[in-house]
Amino acid sequence: MNDVDRESRSLADLRHELRTPLNAIIGYSEMLLEDAEDEGLEGLIPDLHKIHAGGKALLARVNDIQDKQAIGAELDFELRTPLNAVMGYAEMLLEDARDEGLEDFVSDLQKIHAAAKHFLATISREIPAEAGRPSHEEVPAEAGRPSHSVEDDAGTAAGGRGRLLVVDDDEMNRDTLSRHLQRQGHSVAVAENGRQALDMVSTHPFDLVLLDVMMPEMDGYRVLEHLKGDDAWRDIPVIMISALDEIDSVVRCIELGAEDYLPKPFDPVLLRARIGACLEKKRLRDQEVEYLRSVARVTIAAAAVEVGDFEPESLADVARRTDGLGRLARIFQSMAREVYAREQRLKQQVQELRIELSQARQARQVAEITETDYFRQLQAEAQNLRDILAGTSD
Repeated sequence: MNDVDRESRSLADLRHELRTPLNAIIGYSEMLLEDAEDEGLEGLIPDLHKIHAGGKALLARVNDIQDKQAIGAELDFELRTPLNAVMGYAEMLLEDARDEGLEDFVSDLQKIHAAAKHFLATISREIPAEAGRPSHEEVPAEAGRPSHSVEDDAGTAAGGRGRLLVVDDDEMNRDTLSRHLQRQGHSVAVAENGRQALDMVSTHPFDLVLLDVMMPEMDGYRVLEHLKGDDAWRDIPVIMISALDEIDSVVRCIELGAEDYLPKPFDPVLLRARIGACLEKKRLRDQEVEYLRSVARVTIAAAAVEVGDFEPESLADVARRTDGLGRLARIFQSMAREVYAREQRLKQQVQELRIELSQARQARQVAEITETDYFRQLQAEAQNLRDILAGTSD
């Protein structure tokens, strides 16, 4: 067998290995669509159509492979985008089917998800490192690896809930990711391009941004540069999500300030854990920033106390804290109120003393006048006039 025959055989084997899970995805989704229509399960039909369309798109791209040596990062990207939709919708439909007790649907959806994982494992293995993808030794443990089983997604998210922004130019990617996040209890907004994302960040507060790398006009790298270059936005954590998982791309995102990086199709368990960790880190950072602001306000208050210009209400927010800083603010307020009350008492005492002094001064001035010979002469003359007037009236 010559080299051409061996290459042809190798390509045929690859196509066969890729088509096998795709045929399962397409076949099971078609059967589930028929069952859903027959049983009137209208809520499942739109997502089943998306799974079916994703399987068809993957099959068409696999059928276009003409040269095994041409397989590289570009093909990897083209395959992972629809594969992400297939796995994402299958995972959400599995949750819905379990909740509604649709055991037959659960079984077939698990087969679809398993077939998608097998397809992912195959393309991860077949794309050579020299084509732009790192070797297995260079790839982080989670990159290029089949997702955990859907059953593993039962764990609770680390950290609290947050306000998240999903940025992706692909509608199905936005839809699957945002719905996954909403099911975890997060408040989610979506942007279809980088410019729209920056506009939304400038007008709405977000706790986390999930940002696609490959987008037209303004790619994820440029959006990340804008976010980390602005003092108002730099503390918003960013997780990069992309079908590209080259080490160079990962390193570039981390160097630009990204908090983390996840490959498509994303592992829901890993996604949940990474988001929880980012939100917890954001919460702690917000607490640190607020603490430093409170310290600054107490420092300003101390200077105001020193010059006698302190207003207790200026520390009202800090005084509500339950830590040592709040206790210090309450002490400042108490001291200031005591000083104010003492000043008011002193002012009252001074005012009373002024009144007494004024009265004494007036009494002394009167005494000085009444005790003079001139005043006594005036008194005698006044008495004479009174006597004359009294005799006249008689």
